[in-house]
Amino acid sequence: MRPNFWKLSQGPQYFSYAEIIESIAHGLVYLHKDTGAKGTSATSQAEDFIAAPTGDYFYLTHGNQGMYLIGQFCGPANLFSKYGDGWLERPYKFIVPAVTAQRYEGPHKWWAPSDHSTFTRVAPGDLALFERTILKPHFDLDLARFGIDVQG
Repeated sequence: MRPNFWKLSQGPQYFSYAEIIESIAHGLVYLHKDTGAKGTSATSQAEDFIAAPTGDYFYLTHGNQGMYLIGQFCGPANLFSKYGDGWLERPYKFIVPAVTAQRYEGPHKWWAPSDHSTFTRVAPGDLALFERTILKPHFDLDLARFGIDVQG
């Protein structure tokens, strides 16, 4: 099984710094059910959040104001959350914290913190770039830790 990697942004327009920390403490991440599709995607970001398999990984960002952690989904999305009408929540397992508070300075990609997206999968063809621009500098990880060889 080759897991997917996702960007998950709990943006500052909806979540305060304290709410991000509370989200981490409770092992829950949130996304609004009306979060639309990105570009010409056939599914909305909310549909992707619901459908992402248990076992997939994500990195949690607060817009481009910081990356906090790598998490792994450990259960399905719940249609009811503390944020009320329309907000989905999903449990996760904490994998590792970010090792730096630096902003992302890499190329523009939908899965990058600098893009105005909420829940976007890292395409398989972008995994080496993801490793080089997100995993290594911000989490001191490489894809081999997840059983993925991007060289071959």
